[in-house]
Amino acid sequence: MIRAYSRAGWPGCALRCFWDMLSRGVEPDKYTFPLVLRACTAAGDVAVGASVHREASRRGLDIDIYVRTALVDMYAKLGMLRTAWELFDTMPETDVVSWNAMIFGFTNCDEPRASLTLFIRMASAGLGPNSITVLSLFPAICKLSDILLCRAVHGFVVRRDWLPSVNNGLIDTYCKCGGVGAARRIFDEMPGSRDAVTWGSMISGYVSNGLFTQALELFDRLREDNAGLNQVSVVGALMAATEMRDLERGKEIHAYAGQAGIDSAVSVGTALVTMYAKCGDFQGARGLFDGIEDKDVVAWSAVISASAQTGHPRDGLSLFAEMQRRGLRPNRVTVISVLPACAQVQDKKLGKSVHGFVLRSGVGSDVSIVTALVAIYAKYGLFRWAHSLFDASPCKDVVAWNALVNGYAQRGDATNAMKTFRRMGATGLRPDAGTMVGVLPACSLLNDLPRGTSAHGLIVKSGLGSDLHVKNALVDMYAKCGDFTAAENLFRVAAGSGDDILWNTMIAGYAQNGRSKEAVSAFHQMRGENLKPNLVTYVCILPAVAYLALLWEGLTLHCGVIKVGFESHVVIGNSLIDMYSKCGRVDLAREFFDRMESKDVVSWNVMISGLAAHGLGEDAVELFSRMPENRVLPDSVSFLAVLSACRHGVCAGPNLEHYACMVDLLGRSCLLDEAWDLIRRMPMPPDAGVWGALLGACRMHSNARMGEVALKNLVRLEPQNAAHYVVLSSIYAQLGRWTDARSVKNVIHAFRVGDRSHPQYKSMSGLWDDLRKRMEGVGYVPDTSAVLLNVVEEEKTSFLHGHSERLAISFALLNTEPGLTIHVVKNLRVCGDCHTVTKLISKITNCRIIVRDSSRFHHFENGACSCHDYW
Repeated sequence: MIRAYSRAGWPGCALRCFWDMLSRGVEPDKYTFPLVLRACTAAGDVAVGASVHREASRRGLDIDIYVRTALVDMYAKLGMLRTAWELFDTMPETDVVSWNAMIFGFTNCDEPRASLTLFIRMASAGLGPNSITVLSLFPAICKLSDILLCRAVHGFVVRRDWLPSVNNGLIDTYCKCGGVGAARRIFDEMPGSRDAVTWGSMISGYVSNGLFTQALELFDRLREDNAGLNQVSVVGALMAATEMRDLERGKEIHAYAGQAGIDSAVSVGTALVTMYAKCGDFQGARGLFDGIEDKDVVAWSAVISASAQTGHPRDGLSLFAEMQRRGLRPNRVTVISVLPACAQVQDKKLGKSVHGFVLRSGVGSDVSIVTALVAIYAKYGLFRWAHSLFDASPCKDVVAWNALVNGYAQRGDATNAMKTFRRMGATGLRPDAGTMVGVLPACSLLNDLPRGTSAHGLIVKSGLGSDLHVKNALVDMYAKCGDFTAAENLFRVAAGSGDDILWNTMIAGYAQNGRSKEAVSAFHQMRGENLKPNLVTYVCILPAVAYLALLWEGLTLHCGVIKVGFESHVVIGNSLIDMYSKCGRVDLAREFFDRMESKDVVSWNVMISGLAAHGLGEDAVELFSRMPENRVLPDSVSFLAVLSACRHGVCAGPNLEHYACMVDLLGRSCLLDEAWDLIRRMPMPPDAGVWGALLGACRMHSNARMGEVALKNLVRLEPQNAAHYVVLSSIYAQLGRWTDARSVKNVIHAFRVGDRSHPQYKSMSGLWDDLRKRMEGVGYVPDTSAVLLNVVEEEKTSFLHGHSERLAISFALLNTEPGLTIHVVKNLRVCGDCHTVTKLISKITNCRIIVRDSSRFHHFENGACSCHDYW
């Protein structure tokens, strides 16, 4: 009966049967105690196990080899390693089973080297290990991640012809030691003996090594061969789909699991919840989670972690509280999962309360929790607290150091990040991939390419170059430091891995460094490689499309966003608002903003800025005034946006952008001396935005003296920006200082003035002559003050007619249907005469024309402009 209860998985019944046996006066023998001790192990009850031990000792049976081996096995598996060793070491005789029990005990108690030592001693004692010995040793090799040791044991197994019984263990061990190729060779050589464990081990091995495409391909083969799905293979495939952010593939796997009847298993349900959440369908994830009947701590921890990782930190915190209300005690994994949610909401009080819970629950000494707390305090910027925890920790492993290095880097404190990195090196600890992922962004922040190159050398020397996260960080560092040759070389080498993060890094590198065309090209190449864009991809590419004002490309991207279910993400919504605004469709931007269910302060700022750029000042101010009633606290960017809209001073702890707005405001009001005085009294050095605002005001009021001062500083800050020279040339020309105006003639080519190379130039010229006659009929007189050459008036008029925006508008009118809106993007400010001409053309042709110059948007319609002739 005791054996039957144990085999049925009812250890409690087996133990009650044993005590009932004793109460009836039936004496147990040496065969009874091993059965009872195994039931104690299954029940995880060391106290009852000690009582059974005493019963065996009272009868003198504890010295029997079978009973003693069972005692060693129980104590080892229940974590009482010292007791197990004392019993083992005093055994009058040992056998393979007792040695195996002790080897497994050391492995189970995280003493892998002791397991190996015992394995060697076992062979020296003349006892031949068996396949169970090797299977007990595999977890120790995995913990050491020693591929050479794995190969040695593999050879040991081959010589004894044990492969059929240990193949699954070998596949798992090779994968966990990074030898996924060797694992696949073993898998391929056992076609007739593969079972569900074999398939599950190989699929999981691919996933743990970042080979997600191969994992899904093997899963498809498993289904084609009808080898039978189990929980391990399904969970592995779901993890691969999750990492690839492939929601459609995840749904297919969900359907297969349902057909196999294993989707209700807690482990599969937990993996499904994680997959749906990380692939953007958080509502689907919550629905699945709520449907799991017997939710264990693992399931709660998974959904809390997924909430934090997918931009729903408040849901994660709510679930953490709900879990405790239901009587479930969070474990260390739960705590580690909820701490990032505290960091995301930037609620320091909440983070400290979780810290208090950790101290009360008695898990505060766990190294991983201490590290997580160090990380959260670093993210809060509370480095004194972070260092206090870090310094008090008796075990400062590389992960703990990484928390500080990454914390400083993420807060923008590159100097302290590098100092901490050097301190870590002085302790003798070797950096791992997590360390370098923090160091490389610090090099980017410092714009220190030599230091970044040195870090690259250390990565190669340490054998970390194959890590995908390190590759991405390297590409990002080189791109941000301006070395696109190195970034592209690294990208080309690694692009074949099918890693969407690498593509995202390259696209972001292009977009953030003013190479938007290359960013869009890289995006299309990514699609050509059959890689599906994920949420980060869209966040990276939308600003590039906005910069180029590619409206149709933006509309296509929006369709893609809707298709994959990302439209509800706040960060995507913000990017779409910005894209539509910068592509001239502020109406679509406002429509999308109004139907966004969840908005943050960035959403409001982007929309206010968009309205301001389109000359809709009253709408921008009205929207700004609605922020408090919607419980959104304006930040410095909010005030900058509304200043740009209405030139209304707001006290916001002014930064450089606010000063630039004030200089622009004073300059437009002809208060140049006041603007100059404000610049001289600034508490920080003026940047190009401030000097550019002054130069623009000098152009408006023809103040060459102050304009020269502004240009001198702009040349120092932005030596490659030709637009500043053009503005000063315009000032000189207005004052009749032609010699000075000609001194910057080498940069006027940016206008492409008088370009006759277009194949339709003759037709465009004829159309322009017709427009000019119709404009003159309604009173148009050319304003030649914008011509920078000292020539007669007739020639000045001719030069005006060749301005680039006029050529663009002529081409558009010639090649579009009447009534269609014309979009023009210009790299410099529109001159006064072109502004007048475009207003007249909009009235004559009854056409809406949107011009984006270097300053703002101009909406021309029915003879008027949205800027009210004030730009």
